[in-house]
Amino acid sequence: MKTVPRRWLSLSLCLVLLLGAGSAQAISKRELEQRIVRLERLIQQQSEMFLRLEQLQEELRSIRGELELHGHGLETLKRRQQEIYRDLDERIGKLESAPGGAPQEEQPAGEGEEARQPEVAVDADEQQAYQQAFAHLRKLEYPRAVSGFTEYLKSYPGGRYAPNAQYWLGEIRYVRGAYKRAIAEYRKFVEGYPDNARVAEALLKMGLSYRELGNARAARRQFEALLERFPDSPEAEQARKYLK
Repeated sequence: MKTVPRRWLSLSLCLVLLLGAGSAQAISKRELEQRIVRLERLIQQQSEMFLRLEQLQEELRSIRGELELHGHGLETLKRRQQEIYRDLDERIGKLESAPGGAPQEEQPAGEGEEARQPEVAVDADEQQAYQQAFAHLRKLEYPRAVSGFTEYLKSYPGGRYAPNAQYWLGEIRYVRGAYKRAIAEYRKFVEGYPDNARVAEALLKMGLSYRELGNARAARRQFEALLERFPDSPEAEQARKYLK
């Protein structure tokens, strides 16, 4: 609709110029028609270029809008990662406060002397292997920490710190956004050490990992399993919020 008036206006001006020029010298009808055809083609090309330019401008506006949305999403992701890092740091400080990185909750618990068990002796090489891996974790050297904990579990599958090592493998995967691998590591922990004090945390993180992957059904099943096993735990309270 925009090109029709402009085209005829241009043609009219060209005809006026051509007719004016015809008074100075004779122009054949055939030559005049050829000139008009060439002018029509030129105007058509210019009109198409104008329409294409408008399309490009519209695409540019759309791309700018998408970039703004992606920028907002990136900032949200950065804040989420920072929260996860702070959470991991707090867990390290609370759960690994004992010498050698041994969590306090692993100490035998219960009422009466019958519930208490003697301290399990730890081989010096085993303790050193775990401490080295955990030192990398404290420094947020995740690849080295993963390698260290993995090697520890291979060398000491039934070791004193085996539950810790398996748990931290899940945490590292979760922090780094490798949610599928995090689920696999947490599952090994839950199935291998069902009585460990961190099982509720692992179940919650599994549900959150499914949630991050967009699998709402699996996340709901995981949260419901957490509520069934640990209904009065702090993790259960968080699961209820996500289920709502």
